[in-house]
Amino acid sequence: MCGLHLYRAFSSANKCYNILFPFVPRYIPAHDEDIEKINNFINSANNLLILTGAGISTESGIPDYRSEGVGLYARSSRRPIQYQDFVKREATRKRYWARNYVGWPRFSSFLPNPVHFMIKDLEIKHEKVRCVVTQNVDRLHSKAGSKHVIELHGSAFKVMCLGCDNTVDRHYFQAVLEEMNPYMKGESVMIRPDGDVDISQS
Repeated sequence: MCGLHLYRAFSSANKCYNILFPFVPRYIPAHDEDIEKINNFINSANNLLILTGAGISTESGIPDYRSEGVGLYARSSRRPIQYQDFVKREATRKRYWARNYVGWPRFSSFLPNPVHFMIKDLEIKHEKVRCVVTQNVDRLHSKAGSKHVIELHGSAFKVMCLGCDNTVDRHYFQAVLEEMNPYMKGESVMIRPDGDVDISQS
């Protein structure tokens, strides 16, 4: 009964998260028969692959992009920096790193929520999940303890040089940015799923 037990634990906790984070999208609570169906499916499987996106991290405090009324696109007209623009324009890279520098302490401190831990238990404790494929860069699956995670869009916790492909830890790079910009101050106004933020102009 592992699936049923874990799912009910998440459903109870979700009510608290909706109070704490107003950008968590509205949802219809699952019916008992639906919980039973997914429980039976999980219990009968031994080789599951789980695909996750931004919605799984909203209960951790990270907004998604598209949820009606509460997603980033519903609250701001600004869009994420595109890769080609980042690669081609130095000004774009400076703007991105300035905002990411300000937002990193907050973004890197987010913690897994009950769903991340449920997925981890299905992999580690119950040996049902063989792989987790995530579109997220927040590394919350790994923080929860999942071992076999494929990060489709990379990770915000690693920084790779565009010239030589050398890779460093993002926490280390934060210290480098701080040393190079000792007088830079800023306050993050709105954090994004990729760790980028809007910075107050004051």
